[in-house]
Amino acid sequence: MSNVSAVEEALAAQEAAELKAQKDISDYKKLADGKITEAIQAKIEANKKAQYRVDISRKRERIAWESLAATLFCCLMAYPAFLNDIGDALMVPFVWAWNRLILFVKWLERPCYSKYINGVEKLYAYSFGMAWFLRIASTIFTAALIAGICYGTWITVRYYRERWCSLWLRVLLISLGAVILFGEGIHKIMNINLVVLLILLQGIYLGVIIYLDIYFENQGKSRYWDKMQKK
Repeated sequence: MSNVSAVEEALAAQEAAELKAQKDISDYKKLADGKITEAIQAKIEANKKAQYRVDISRKRERIAWESLAATLFCCLMAYPAFLNDIGDALMVPFVWAWNRLILFVKWLERPCYSKYINGVEKLYAYSFGMAWFLRIASTIFTAALIAGICYGTWITVRYYRERWCSLWLRVLLISLGAVILFGEGIHKIMNINLVVLLILLQGIYLGVIIYLDIYFENQGKSRYWDKMQKK
């Protein structure tokens, strides 16, 4: 009888332990579910706050850019020298290239060379073989020159885009504002197209950037240089 009682007591204790374990598991599960719910809710709230801050920052940035664009537009209207030079910068190279192309085509039709005799310029045609050699050679050279200019421009623009940073943006805006505001005064000092002047300023700054990249890299202070540029 004592053995039977011991077994029953052991079974009862086991059953009680299992019930307690199940209750503990259920309590821990409810607690974990509550923690998960709280974490999800906190994540949602954090995302909402972050998105709100991003939206506010984007709105402020958009307002700033719109204000800047409006200011530059008003400056262009008040000081039209830069605006006039934009038209010249677009038309003059095109007209020059078109005129040179027409002259080149005419020369290809009848290759000749000029020679002064008694102070008078006279044109002499090349021989048949030399004329065709010059036609082929000049065409190849012209095509190679155009391809080289296009490739060099593409390389420069690509490097310009890769090195773009907030510091460069500030320099560009300051240069643009200065050229627009002081365009008429610049014309009085020097006869230069303001668009060309702006491009030259950007080219000078590009050279400075390349020098500073090499300098800070050799000094082992690239991180400080990146911080200055806010890259």
